[in-house]
Amino acid sequence: MSVKQSFILLAIVALISGSPQLWAQKSSTVHGDIVEITSYLKEAIIPNSPAGKEIAIENVKHGGAFALLEKGTKRLYLISPKENDTTFVQTVGPFLGVKSFIKGKVFSRSGLRLIMMEDIGKSIK
Repeated sequence: MSVKQSFILLAIVALISGSPQLWAQKSSTVHGDIVEITSYLKEAIIPNSPAGKEIAIENVKHGGAFALLEKGTKRLYLISPKENDTTFVQTVGPFLGVKSFIKGKVFSRSGLRLIMMEDIGKSIK
């Protein structure tokens, strides 16, 4: 994914997350694997190996986005920071390859799911 494509993706997510009245929203906790969306969609990489984690981290450094692959259903949720969260990448990055949970508001439209992260941690489920 090029830098231009990454900026376009982030702009779309920012535009959508800035208009919550357009989405059906609810607070929720979702459990699963944190993935980098480009490497997961193109190559089915779940960063639970050192090589997979390295690829995911490199993609994030080049503008990739985090997503949560829900346990059991395999639904994909884009992970969005709350407004003005400057530590988002440093907060989510350590959870690559770790069974995790994310608490936050879930938004859904046209098959796309987004979770605006309020909390993250290791999942015991």
